[in-house]
Amino acid sequence: MFARVWVLPACPDRPVNLTKPKHLPSALDKRWQRVRERLDALPDALFESCPGAAHTVARVALCSEFVLGTLERQPEALLERLADDTLLSSEQVQQRLRLGACSQTDAMAALRRTRHVEMARIAWRDLAGWSDTERNVVELSQLADGCIKAALDNAAVQLEPRFGRPVNADGEPESLMILAMGKLGGNELNFSSDIDLVLLYPDSLAFEGHPNTRADVYFRRLGQLLIALLDQLTADGLAFRVDTRLRPFGSSGPLAVSLPALEGYLMQHGRDWERYAYQKARLVTGTRHGRALFDEILIPFVYRRYVDFGVFRALRQMKELIAQEVARRSLADNIKLGPGGIREVEFIVQAFQLVRGGQAPWLRKRSLLTALPRLGAAGLLESGAAEALRGAYLFLRTLENRLQAMEDRQTQTLPSDGQSRAMLAYAMGKSGWAELTSVLGAQRQIVETEFARLAFEERGETRREELNQEQWAAAWERADMGSVLARAEIDHPEAVARELNALRTGGLYRRMDEPSRQRLADFVARLMPRLHRYENPSWVVSRLIPLMRAVARRSAYLVLLSENPPALKRLLTLAECSEFLVTLVAEHPGLLDELLDERVFGEPPSREELEQELQQTVRLREADDLESKLEVMRSFQLGAIFRIAVADRLGNLPLMRVSDRLTDTAELILQYALDTADSEQVRRHGEPMGGDGATRRKAGFAIIGYGKLGGLELGYGSDLDLIFLHESLGNPQTTEGSAPVENRVFFARLSQRLISFVSTQTRYGRLYEVDTRLRPNGQAGALVSSMTAFTAYQTNKAWVWEHQALLRSRAVAGSSSVREAFEQVRRDVLVNHVNRSDLKSEIVRMRARMRNELSRSGRGEFDLKQDAGGIADIEFLVDYWVLSNSAEFPDLVEFPDKVRQLEALVKNDLVPADRADRVRSIYLALRASAHELALIESDRVVPEGAFAEERAWIRNLWSEVLD
Repeated sequence: MFARVWVLPACPDRPVNLTKPKHLPSALDKRWQRVRERLDALPDALFESCPGAAHTVARVALCSEFVLGTLERQPEALLERLADDTLLSSEQVQQRLRLGACSQTDAMAALRRTRHVEMARIAWRDLAGWSDTERNVVELSQLADGCIKAALDNAAVQLEPRFGRPVNADGEPESLMILAMGKLGGNELNFSSDIDLVLLYPDSLAFEGHPNTRADVYFRRLGQLLIALLDQLTADGLAFRVDTRLRPFGSSGPLAVSLPALEGYLMQHGRDWERYAYQKARLVTGTRHGRALFDEILIPFVYRRYVDFGVFRALRQMKELIAQEVARRSLADNIKLGPGGIREVEFIVQAFQLVRGGQAPWLRKRSLLTALPRLGAAGLLESGAAEALRGAYLFLRTLENRLQAMEDRQTQTLPSDGQSRAMLAYAMGKSGWAELTSVLGAQRQIVETEFARLAFEERGETRREELNQEQWAAAWERADMGSVLARAEIDHPEAVARELNALRTGGLYRRMDEPSRQRLADFVARLMPRLHRYENPSWVVSRLIPLMRAVARRSAYLVLLSENPPALKRLLTLAECSEFLVTLVAEHPGLLDELLDERVFGEPPSREELEQELQQTVRLREADDLESKLEVMRSFQLGAIFRIAVADRLGNLPLMRVSDRLTDTAELILQYALDTADSEQVRRHGEPMGGDGATRRKAGFAIIGYGKLGGLELGYGSDLDLIFLHESLGNPQTTEGSAPVENRVFFARLSQRLISFVSTQTRYGRLYEVDTRLRPNGQAGALVSSMTAFTAYQTNKAWVWEHQALLRSRAVAGSSSVREAFEQVRRDVLVNHVNRSDLKSEIVRMRARMRNELSRSGRGEFDLKQDAGGIADIEFLVDYWVLSNSAEFPDLVEFPDKVRQLEALVKNDLVPADRADRVRSIYLALRASAHELALIESDRVVPEGAFAEERAWIRNLWSEVLD
């Protein structure tokens, strides 16, 4: 992190340089005289151990009374440490303290003297120009960590005779878990800062030799002793002021709490400001429980899985409270809390982290200086704004540190007396107070402008809507929406009012907490004034009610819409044109994030855009475990299908392109799932190798799609018909790894893992149903076949119906060499190995069997796919035309989809153009109807009178061609 090499200047000829510094402001002349007298009292020999210290002592002493005092009290210790240029670590601090079993009095003295020396060292190096703020805050944090760890060890030793030693169920020793918060948690501690701590302990403990010891009593006493060691004022001062008010229930809560108690508190009582606080939380001790604490408790509390725009409302509320406090206490000169201060930079960065961190783990950084450039890289902040904020923040933190280092006093308020102002300006390298305040004002203006833009930017409501919101809010609170709906000229006001009032007075509303109720009320107040823009406002409301019910208790989704008028407008448009899309959003509220993107109503996504979105989803989620990878695939699939469905329902995407995009989505997911499963198997067993001698190479594997996937005709909710092929040849056919297996075993496990990824039901839903029965020998055959075995089967053993299935197949993912080999085999089989003597009779027989066994229609109904004159009849007709002529016209089998196969038949004068056009139009019309039914999750059955003319025409054509 700190690549710069700090080089101390060589020691001058005179041991101590006490010449008056050049350009010293006259306001510091008297201080210089006092400083020089105190330095004259120090022996020159002190500085021999530290080259460069003698040369800089005058400037440092002028700027910091604290450093000068420490030099007078502990000169040898300070100068010895000053000569050490290595980055301070908490382990080094612990080793130097060596508290062991020493008395409480001795431990306190050691902690305070070590703290003073190290703080003075850091301040000296800063003022001398040997270090910078980024390094200083880390060293200050490491100093605090080391003191905390040493004090805890000493406190535990002191308590052991009375309470025993805590151990877990395996007999392993356990310790107090100290959670650093605030700047210490972010490794950004400043001089003279409090340290904010939350004290925790694991569950299910025993105490060696003291079976009656209660964990809560022990850890409370241990925490009290720890705080006394650090915070109690002695003749040596104190080590660190300790603040534990961020614990559950604040000062009224227990000093130390168990992990289950913390989890219960955050789930039931956690507030928005606590999400900000715990965002920087870091374990100083008890790190073995980090996964249980962070993965299971803190990360789910701090980071929502959705884009959480409720953060901005909380941000505004916190800012307003702080502004009131600033005004009340006259804190305009406070560089932390005042306008454009440090707190506003922290709010900006943390707000974006909390908004996006649920979906972008790489933004979950405790350190502001680490997170800030990532916001710029992600486009959440303009790169120029991110860089400007970084510069402002570093300036403010440097000023804060040097202000506090003057007297080791916790303050962020600019001094009012002339000498202190002159000292601070000199410490900051400015000619005087006027120059310092000018630069400070410019930096604060950068922060204030960016904060105002983030938290208070124009919301987009019209004045009429703003005025009406109060009326709607009042009506909502009275559960009396009817009169306001009528005045707003909303049609069917009584029906709409009934639904809204039922929501307002129902059990769901009563179970909501007060913040969620307020968010729902705010959403209703923003929704209703917009209804006059829509032709059928009652439809819109009735379709939104299920969505409101679905997200009422996850009300940050309501805030997302309230905070983003364009997103709300897009939702209303969807509600007006498609009940299905609103239902889809109600079932998967995370899709509301898609409404933030204005492209959702624009050009539908191309395959390239879908691929980029998957890559971005993978990158943002940083999926390491299986659950995260399943979430990545499901999140991408839902977003892609939603955008495709929006384009479909708004008329921007014709049926065939809808199927193309749905097929693209499935193929991208299959490739990602294959890569994931393959990486997992390779880690266990190594790469599968084939070939002999010098020709030995990695054996390829590919996924072959049949049916709708293979024919580029995928619909909403379609199954995936898959087979798996590999090209392993030679001897031996084994993997090359620490736990090798035969290639056939490797590929079988790979296929099973792939199917599990794609078809397992999880809390995110199932991606696809997978059917592998079209593989050679069906369910009796091996799950994965070699190319050699597949070729032999298709050439010598396959039935006519299997060649029909092969006609509608494609390689969709995996090794390019296997995919190319499959396409060659497919073409050869369909041209040269079809049993044309039995083709017609087999097609007629198979189709009759399918009608009898697979039709879903009852009396007075028509199954769009399986009944006579339906989709399957058309597909079998085209199959017959293609397969009966493919030997003479090989180009007929080039494409796997029926539309292009019909075009090839016309091109080769095998089917008249007008007949082919009629078949094509009926085929697409039937598919479109089935597609519509799938959109609303209905069966493919329609009334018997539907498509009567078209069905009759297809039945006549069937009789003419095949009977």
